Amino acid sequence: MTKCRKLRFQFRCFQRPLFGWKGSFVVTLASAEQHVSFDNGPRGSIAEDCYFAMVAYKKGYRFQFIDGEMLEKSPFTLWDFLQQRKRWLQGIYLVVHSPELPWRCKIFLAMSFYAWATLPLTTMNLILAYVLPLPPQPICDFLVAFVGAVNLYMYIFGVWKSLASRYCHRPIMLLYYTAAAICIIPFNVCTEIVAVVLGLLGRKNQFYVVRKDPLYQIV
Repeated sequence: MTKCRKLRFQFRCFQRPLFGWKGSFVVTLASAEQHVSFDNGPRGSIAEDCYFAMVAYKKGYRFQFIDGEMLEKSPFTLWDFLQQRKRWLQGIYLVVHSPELPWRCKIFLAMSFYAWATLPLTTMNLILAYVLPLPPQPICDFLVAFVGAVNLYMYIFGVWKSLASRYCHRPIMLLYYTAAAICIIPFNVCTEIVAVVLGLLGRKNQFYVVRKDPLYQIV
């Protein structure tokens, strides 16, 4: 849901893919797709949606957010989830470091990427701040608390947005899933850290295909 709100904000206010683009649900003019093209070489083949957005941004195309709800399948296994997150990080890495894309188009994407890539270091701060406390910095403390609060809120909002229609007459179950989502945040952070490490250390030109077939046998 954080990504959804971020994309909605950038498209509604700026009509530009400042922080990237999620290519799961895309509506584009055929002429624009032919002009921009999804065939952009190795650097544009891992996170092809993000690269497409940056090229379109460079060529002056405008973007908009379409209101609506669509269903999307998540990975069925932890390994697939790690590989998916790893591929996304590696793909955006290639986009950010592509010499064909001007920095004026990808500066905010680069900031977002490096905030993601340094997640292991920022997470360590939770421990270091307790072991090696620094003098109080009200502004810094406020910003850190604000970012954490927004992320926590988006977890809760995401659960309600996804399950409210299904459990609208079963509020106990909705509260149960909300509490469960909050409880697994530490686990989710750990898996994100593992995915970041794998992405930074692994080969950047591999495309792992995530199986999303519900009939696929999971051992």
